Amino acid sequence: MGTDRAGIELPPHVLDYLGQEATLTLATATSSGVPRAATLLYVNRGPLLYLWVRPQSTTAKHVEQNPFVSFTVDEYSEDWRQTKGVQGNGECEVVLSGEEIARAALLFGQKFPTVSTGTSTMGIYFLKVNPTQVQFIDNTKADGDASPEEFGVNYHSDEVLNVFSDLPHQAVGGIEAELQTISADAGEVIVRQGAPADKFFIVVDGDVELVREENGKEHLVGSFGQGQFFGETSIMRGSPRSATVRAAVPSTLLALERETFRDLVAEALGTTGDFDRVIQRRLESLSE
Repeated sequence: MGTDRAGIELPPHVLDYLGQEATLTLATATSSGVPRAATLLYVNRGPLLYLWVRPQSTTAKHVEQNPFVSFTVDEYSEDWRQTKGVQGNGECEVVLSGEEIARAALLFGQKFPTVSTGTSTMGIYFLKVNPTQVQFIDNTKADGDASPEEFGVNYHSDEVLNVFSDLPHQAVGGIEAELQTISADAGEVIVRQGAPADKFFIVVDGDVELVREENGKEHLVGSFGQGQFFGETSIMRGSPRSATVRAAVPSTLLALERETFRDLVAEALGTTGDFDRVIQRRLESLSE
């Protein structure tokens, strides 16, 4: 699982909002992509979110199969101009450390004194969500009126966390030379399920499909197109590839070796606007 991101700071108004609310909706999926959403009590420590579930629950079973989740924290308002909320993506895992279990239990006891009436945590799992991207919705500070031609209203959102957007410029100065260009024909395997995670990939042109093999059968679980990336999770978790990625059409990709990528993330848990500009220059040069 990815690095504990408690050290990353969220803006005070976002932390205040998370501290005031009590429930979040967690969207999970099976390894083959069957989705489910559940509303759960939560506490937070900085950007980290802690939940508790029963081991036999669908949510717990999904997280065991697939750590990628989305979540939202919001409150109902009859006036959409007063709408606030938090939306995000991240990785979810079962908390195994005794110290962290005790800390999560203490946080729940402090936030929900009438709910946490016992001292035993037997029979439950604490889950931890490590956000990778968070947006804060606040319609009280923006004009949410849609144009006369549009249906509905416009919701104002600001990205307040993205672990792939904060690396110092000096750390990416030499990255351009490290990027490798890879071409793949339609049907060609780029990474294979179960193989070591040795590279991080960015799709320059074309489309690639994500296929997972279970019980001798292949399941299409996703795809990546131009500008999207993959491979970072297996690298950061130190785990084998969880699925096979192959080109759906003739495709061009940029690849970054595992150690180079880990060095980047170790500095700032991200890949910054500076890194984004390096990638953009490579994309433009390859399309000329």
